Amino acid sequence: MAIYHLSAKVISRAGGRSSVAAAAYRSGGRLRDERQDLEHDYSRKGGVLHAEIMAPQNAPEWMLNRDRLWNAVEAVEKRRDAQLAREIEVALPRELDRETRLELLRGFVQREFVDRGMIADLAIHEGRARDGGGQPHAHVMLTMRELTGDGFGKKDRGWNAPDLLLGWREAWARDANRALEREGYAERIDHRSLEAQRTEVEQALERAQTAGQEDEAIACEKKVIELNREPEPKIGPAAYALEKRGIVTERGEAFRAAQARNALRFEFGWRQFELRLELRERAKAFITGARERLDQLWGRVDAAMTRIRERVMGEAERGSHDARRAAVLGREIGRTDAQAPDVGRERITPEDPERGRRDAVLGRDRESALAQRASDQAREAPTHGVAAPEERDRRAALLGRGAEGVTERGSGRDRDRGGDRER
Repeated sequence: MAIYHLSAKVISRAGGRSSVAAAAYRSGGRLRDERQDLEHDYSRKGGVLHAEIMAPQNAPEWMLNRDRLWNAVEAVEKRRDAQLAREIEVALPRELDRETRLELLRGFVQREFVDRGMIADLAIHEGRARDGGGQPHAHVMLTMRELTGDGFGKKDRGWNAPDLLLGWREAWARDANRALEREGYAERIDHRSLEAQRTEVEQALERAQTAGQEDEAIACEKKVIELNREPEPKIGPAAYALEKRGIVTERGEAFRAAQARNALRFEFGWRQFELRLELRERAKAFITGARERLDQLWGRVDAAMTRIRERVMGEAERGSHDARRAAVLGREIGRTDAQAPDVGRERITPEDPERGRRDAVLGRDRESALAQRASDQAREAPTHGVAAPEERDRRAALLGRGAEGVTERGSGRDRDRGGDRER
């Protein structure tokens, strides 16, 4: 994957260094240091893919010659601790091909350095990464003095501003990401510190979790695990050369210790992430099962409620039908349907004005009607034994008979029963 690396340092005589030697090593060529009368030959050095000098339009032609350029820099600097050149080292995205990398590097150097008045001596190297893949990177040596006519003028102290370095770091990340996007790659690099990147991703993770964006949250969690590491110290060319010969160095030990700690962080973080995923899946399965059971229960409850509603509505409809039928028949609701005993009979109230006319038509008078009613009641009443004298008198009065007749008949029956007893 693409990684971000941009570092800046100063090549100084205070460290016993020479700009001519540095240029020869980075370009993989042979240069002669006229001030020290030394020849630096790195023509057999492998891994140098490209080297060239880029200069402003007002630079003289001879400054495009590497040997003459850096010897002129050595000649103009008189102090024993003089700062000779500034070196920018950047990691090139290995996803890009060589031509695209060179185009990317040239555009960045032209805009950020040459257009400001610096002369840039750039070289592209191809190393071997720890994962066995390629490790393309570039070295850019920059002059530190202004150009005046046919030579160098004063040093531009503005090129040493910390804000300028931060701008270079951000610009390189922006240019590299654009190149990756144009070529169709999803990888991106970031110029910020690991802590700043991790904080931003953690905030994005919280927003994704709050919004319920599960896929985005998982991607953020993975990114947090990747960023949860400490910066690995740089070994440096001298220590790296010793390490290649099997000599253990202090820088090498510090580098390997940081690698081991980062590996443990990554393993522990990844295990936690896998455990969270497993628990999340189990919770989802449990919720799904519970939801299905609740749906089934609700279905049964809904069916029962439907049956109850249908029953209530049926009873209401029957009640309404009974009410309508009772209204038609002139009955009250709740009254029995049994007919009264006198249904079908003629009912005559005492206040009926047509009663006299009806009796005349039927050929009966009031006394005979009363007698007939009394006779009916007598027949309907239970007869247990002989009626009381008062009852016999009342009957005789109703029948138009005298008490004497009743007494005589009664005496005759008594005599008959007495005769029978005698017999």
